[in-house]
Amino acid sequence: MVLLGEEERALLVDLAEQFRTVLTLDEDPDLRRLYPAAYANDAERDADYANLVHDDLVRTRIDAVEALIASSAAAYIDDEQLIAWMHVLNGLRLLLGTRLDVSEEDGFNPEAPDAPSRALLAWLGFVLEEAVESAMTGL
Repeated sequence: MVLLGEEERALLVDLAEQFRTVLTLDEDPDLRRLYPAAYANDAERDADYANLVHDDLVRTRIDAVEALIASSAAAYIDDEQLIAWMHVLNGLRLLLGTRLDVSEEDGFNPEAPDAPSRALLAWLGFVLEEAVESAMTGL
């Protein structure tokens, strides 16, 4: 079970709405981690693949954002909604992590200028972990 207060839910809705905007524009180079290459050694095949699936992947992400927003005030969410939340949380983490250029070796420095963004990244990871654990208990 993932328990979130009203402020946390409002923050997730705000982040989800921002994420939807970035996805809709589809011009942000930091989205690259959301759409990794299928054929890393063959640019032509990779472009063909991206042309086939990209719009569906964007639509799936936007649908997940809409599901999170629609269920954000619910006392309980069903498995399908939980999966949507996990998609959004993971997408937000990938986007923010790319923007911050984080790596596994990075430590947290509370004095760094990007400390609030890194703290948000850690919090998103925590909520995603809780969501995954909640989903696993339902299996």
